[in-house]
Amino acid sequence: MQGDSVTGPATGAAPLKRDSLQQQIYDRVFDGLVSGSYLPGQVLSTRGMAQELGVSAMPVREALTRLTAEGALELTSSRTLRVRVLTPEDFDEITAIRVNLEGMAGERAAQQVTEPDLDRVRTLHAELTTAAQGVETDRYLAANAAFHDGIYRAAQWPLLLSMIRRLWLTVGPAIRNSVPDHQHMATSMGYHDDALQALAARNAAGLRAAIVGDIETAAQGIRARLAEPPETPRPRTG
Repeated sequence: MQGDSVTGPATGAAPLKRDSLQQQIYDRVFDGLVSGSYLPGQVLSTRGMAQELGVSAMPVREALTRLTAEGALELTSSRTLRVRVLTPEDFDEITAIRVNLEGMAGERAAQQVTEPDLDRVRTLHAELTTAAQGVETDRYLAANAAFHDGIYRAAQWPLLLSMIRRLWLTVGPAIRNSVPDHQHMATSMGYHDDALQALAARNAAGLRAAIVGDIETAAQGIRARLAEPPETPRPRTG
């Protein structure tokens, strides 16, 4: 069923539909967390986000409550919601789990990938390459998340995919906070190139190795940043 559209005042995004506002708001914030649009410690204002999207506070509150239950947001002592701040130990645990689950998804994807899957991943890889060459951080992070997701979708195991997405939901802001530079992107692209080649060759071991190498190499810089003294997060109202 099609619902009436609701246009936010200055979002620049597609209009929302009234029949699934909570889910659409959830999806937008979810994607923003995964791709690093939000930084660790940023406060999310229900009222501010509702005003930005041109909706009532209720669906926004429901979406943020759901993300809090999933561990992406946390309630502070002042009763405000903020993006979860990971400790180095939190990150170590998430990284260890990611290595196993994403490595498994890579092996499975190499065995199950179809030509349409491969075409989609090639397109995502091209976007990622362009972003890396231009050192466009925001574009790169969004393309990086989409590229990995495209590979894991090819595994055709929905439960595994949902588990991986849940981990990315938690770690995305920490990845963004490390502010990948040209060298980081160039190193990571080497693993991405290997991953695409292995997927096309249906090389399960090679794809797992590329994914694990990418995660573990990037994790070194991210963890080092997490171990630094915390900065005061920039304010956010939406």
